[in-house]
Amino acid sequence: MPCRYGTTPDHRVSVEFVEADLEIGFSLVDLAESRPSEAVRLLADAEEVYADILARVQRFEAPESESFQPLIGELRRAIDLTLAHS
Repeated sequence: MPCRYGTTPDHRVSVEFVEADLEIGFSLVDLAESRPSEAVRLLADAEEVYADILARVQRFEAPESESFQPLIGELRRAIDLTLAHS
């Protein structure tokens, strides 16, 4: 079966992990904003997810890695802004 992410199932799974991590990261930031008492822990978790994303994306070819950069940058900004307000 052709894959929109690449040529192998392993590669498809790697891309889906990055996509899932991005969703998790943004969700953690949203939770931190709505639960100030838990913000420190939630933002620490978001930082770990962010680091995982960076590690995974480094394994991709340049064009594919670059396609994720806008979302990765937005997640970084969201984490930083929420840290500044907590």
